[in-house]
Amino acid sequence: MADFADESEVYTYLSHRLSEKGLKILGKRVGAGRLSPDIDILAEREGVRIGFEVKYFRVPSRFYEGLDEALALLAHGLDEVYLIHVFDSSIGEQAREMARKAATLVRLTPIGYMVMVGRSDPEVLVEARGNSLKGGPEGTAPQSGT
Repeated sequence: MADFADESEVYTYLSHRLSEKGLKILGKRVGAGRLSPDIDILAEREGVRIGFEVKYFRVPSRFYEGLDEALALLAHGLDEVYLIHVFDSSIGEQAREMARKAATLVRLTPIGYMVMVGRSDPEVLVEARGNSLKGGPEGTAPQSGT
């Protein structure tokens, strides 16, 4: 039997776990139908707005799943963005290998990366470095003073 019925149940569970860690949950599926991509979970801590892109794996899949959406969330003006891969506990050791590969790729970006197996605590493998798009003209990074 799967750990979660669907991704929506994952959002609810993660929202609860993140709030236990001191984040104020501002919403789930924020912008659905209006923003592309929508923000799976929107949270705030000490004035810092954090967006989470969540992918739930019941079977081994592409380790880079959700990376494109997480990067696109930076364009929404969030301060930080995290990609969270949630692996069904039935995946076992393959989850570790997928997470290792994903973390290696994510380190090349400003987003953070978290992993959760089953209903465990989310584990941060890569810290978010902040949104380099904030403050610049729409869709571009701030220019240096050259």
